[in-house]
Amino acid sequence: MIPYGRNSKFTGRKHLVEEVKRLSEGSNHNRIALHGLGGSGKTQIALEYVYQRASESDCHVFWVHGSGVQKFSEGFRAIAQHVRIPLASAEMDEEEFLLNVKRWFEGPDKGDWILVIDNADNEEDFIGNSGRISKFVPQGSRGTLIFTTRSLQVASWQDCYRIDVGKLEEHEAQELFSKRLGNWNGSRDEEKEAIPMILDSLHHIPLAIVGAAAPMTVTQTPPSTYWTIFRANDEQAKRLLSRPFCDIQRETDMTESILATYFITFDRITDQMPLWADLLRLIAFFDRQNIPEELLSQCGLEGMDDPIVYREAIGKLLGFSLVTAVKCEDKTFYELHRLVQ
Repeated sequence: MIPYGRNSKFTGRKHLVEEVKRLSEGSNHNRIALHGLGGSGKTQIALEYVYQRASESDCHVFWVHGSGVQKFSEGFRAIAQHVRIPLASAEMDEEEFLLNVKRWFEGPDKGDWILVIDNADNEEDFIGNSGRISKFVPQGSRGTLIFTTRSLQVASWQDCYRIDVGKLEEHEAQELFSKRLGNWNGSRDEEKEAIPMILDSLHHIPLAIVGAAAPMTVTQTPPSTYWTIFRANDEQAKRLLSRPFCDIQRETDMTESILATYFITFDRITDQMPLWADLLRLIAFFDRQNIPEELLSQCGLEGMDDPIVYREAIGKLLGFSLVTAVKCEDKTFYELHRLVQ
């Protein structure tokens, strides 16, 4: 029960797919989280792994959306029909039905199974065993759970082995761009020089690369022209990065522009704790790189002089992969993700 076809343009990430494979070996219960910034390719890694696994062994593969209780319930209903668990009746409420599906996974005679919970980003839904979704997530002694999530907290609460998913290597970014650009075969030096600059500006993030290649293909815009527009000013770059595009291997109502994925994360942080968003705005005000920790902790922002409050705030931004920490000798510096700024 995999909702998407195999991605014929899947590029690179072999070591991450192999890491998922390694962590899911054996007959024990395994819990794995593919964690990273929105658009980093977590879903595509999970998709490639389950297709490889399905072709290699007799294993039940299931996939549900973790972006909300309703979608999760719909996924469990589809699983129940597939494995012939009686659907909820007038005498059985929705919660008891979902618990029955959970118990099916946990049964001793269910063989090997993989359950992917995609877009498990809302932390309130995955608080230990009491979250609105996590209370229905199977445990038991067998099977493999794979979460894709932007939240480090979700990975921690669900006791997962964490695989951090970052940007593509340079050659992987070039290969993905080439695959997505279709039949355009520009060979002029001007085009060859423009492509690496575009990819660097997109920070080698897969969804950003796909989103840039899509309008170039549709409008037959050569990379050099796209780059000229992109670098003209920040407003032009923002307009290009905000353009929606079609991706048939993503959840149907998930946004299809790279900037919109970041706005979703930012809005989620703002809703949870406005102070965390204020710290992110402050970091964005400074230069993108080499921001010393002392500057942030002593910036005068309300609460930042409290070490506990400060660690919670910077930890949340790190956990959502919006900033990264860099150690230099005995000091810590922070860098803001290029596209976030």
